[in-house]
Amino acid sequence: MAFAMSGIKVFLLTGLSIPILAQAPMLQDGATVLRQARLDWTLGQAPLGPSSMPSFEVGWGGAGADDAYVPLNASEGLGQGTQGWGLGLQGRYVRGGWSFSATALALRDHGHTAGLLHRAAIAYQTESAWRAALEQAPFAWGSSLNGGDLLGDGARSFPRLSLSTPEGALPLGRWRAEAFAGRLEGGRPIPAWIRDRDARMAAQAAGLDLRQPTLRGALVRASFGALVEASFGALRMAGGRDGFGQPAPSSAARTHSLAELRVRIPSLARFLRTRGASVYVSRSSAPESRAVTLRPSRDLGGLQLVWDAWDLGIEYASAAPQSAPARFSSPSHLAGFSTHGDPVGPAFGREAITRTLDLGLPLFREGQGRLKLVRVTAGMDHPAGTGSWFLQSEARWRTPTGRVGATLASRRNEMAGSNARWGWAFSVFQSFRVF
Repeated sequence: MAFAMSGIKVFLLTGLSIPILAQAPMLQDGATVLRQARLDWTLGQAPLGPSSMPSFEVGWGGAGADDAYVPLNASEGLGQGTQGWGLGLQGRYVRGGWSFSATALALRDHGHTAGLLHRAAIAYQTESAWRAALEQAPFAWGSSLNGGDLLGDGARSFPRLSLSTPEGALPLGRWRAEAFAGRLEGGRPIPAWIRDRDARMAAQAAGLDLRQPTLRGALVRASFGALVEASFGALRMAGGRDGFGQPAPSSAARTHSLAELRVRIPSLARFLRTRGASVYVSRSSAPESRAVTLRPSRDLGGLQLVWDAWDLGIEYASAAPQSAPARFSSPSHLAGFSTHGDPVGPAFGREAITRTLDLGLPLFREGQGRLKLVRVTAGMDHPAGTGSWFLQSEARWRTPTGRVGATLASRRNEMAGSNARWGWAFSVFQSFRVF
């Protein structure tokens, strides 16, 4: 469930910001900003600064899901972690270098009403572009069309302290860095399709599931001229308590890392008569040890094309090599994956091969739409050989009083030894601008 706010601007951790242009009214404001940032990079255009005008908006809508599990991409947890029908309030105030923003929901679901601070931030940015914030907002590390391959935007945001530096000229290029420290929630559900789910469930019942572990991360980006950008980031999850409330040992710590390269290709843009074209490749590691390493690796590559009113993304991601069956002897993070609450890891899991087609297109009455098709298959060494088809559609329009829109996703699971199953998830909202 979600709504958007006209004119709101959401800061990225890089200390820069992107305006939300015709975004979906679905509380995926931040996720839409992240997607727009990727398109802006392909076009080679600098992001605009945030608006200094205060803004406030109210809305009504809902989100839900049914049957086989369906991830709602770029949903910030809506449809799975957050369901129901109700009201939303969203506002932002900027004064000097300070900015204050919040998004709150009141939802009626399964006979009870719940209040949720969906997103909030208190941030200060200096004139030289240093930025520090206490925030709970979406961000993604990695250029995947399904959210970042290191940190994704399909899950509910988590509270954290963050710091970002301005871009500075150093040897070989221009560099900038981001860092954060936050805490994940505990008790997240374990996906039904994970290969070692039985072992994870048994470990969880034995008290080996980490509760509220600390998540720390750092990412360095380097620009080499106007056409090439490289980045390297790492996450470390440690601390927290096991299922019996005891402090987790140091052996429970896990590390996850990512290396990525993005390249603009003006000659390809001219050949295809587009405004911009870029390619990206990345390699990420499995969070199976405490060392910063890129093994066992998961490789990903994609192409992004941008026209005046259209954009097209094509992507392929391999499956990480399957290790021996997991044997849990100390507390670990058993739930995993951004699609089930925590934003760590790729949206469909590291065990899956994904082939993605993502299309942004104009709609009637100056609306904007998006279609995403994903073919998900298990790795070649996965004994079940299962797969699924995933389709997500999105539409939104501006209105004289605000905006309206909806997202619908469906997934057809091919379970070994059983009939194919369909599942669906959705979010819809009508928002009204107060000022």
